[in-house]
Amino acid sequence: MQDAQSLFEDLKSHLTGLEDKFIKTFLGVTTAEPDDYDLFVRAYCVLSHAALEEYLESVALYVMERSVEGFILKREVTDTLLTLTAYYGLKLEVDENESTAETKAFDKLRPLLEHAKTKFSYSVHTNHGISIKYIRKLLCPIAVDIKQDPNLKNSLMQLAKERGTFAHHRSARKVISPEDAKNFVSDCLELCKDIKEKTDQKFA
Repeated sequence: MQDAQSLFEDLKSHLTGLEDKFIKTFLGVTTAEPDDYDLFVRAYCVLSHAALEEYLESVALYVMERSVEGFILKREVTDTLLTLTAYYGLKLEVDENESTAETKAFDKLRPLLEHAKTKFSYSVHTNHGISIKYIRKLLCPIAVDIKQDPNLKNSLMQLAKERGTFAHHRSARKVISPEDAKNFVSDCLELCKDIKEKTDQKFA
């Protein structure tokens, strides 16, 4: 299982490769027309969106799995465990007729955490985007806060919108410039960096 640092380095490398392949030749070229770069910018946005989405999903699974593993192996209790169990409304049942000497509290907690792990994994694998509402569903259950920066959130929204327009609609749309596309992706990468740093702090 890759940690947040290696996942982030892979993301940066992949996004740089996409920039080089699709939009680098148009950046700063004032004579370029929208018809020249439109398809290249579209491809860059769609593939960058996919890479960012994969990163966020992978980090979410990493935090969840490491937190559950930490409790099972070392009895480490984290805010992720608390939010995860609260998010899914898991309840510890006590059998009044059962001898407490027979079943330890840990043995009752472990299946609850495994249940939360299964449900969260399913939620991650059925995720469909990187808009704020989707990121909240990925990160809130594992106690990772989203950076409250309007500019970064706007870029996230713009990239998600561009991806959605290309993937689902063929109607007329505003062509965004290579520079704007690069800025949107750079801001989203900054958001991912903040998430990586918060994840690192959890396991420092």
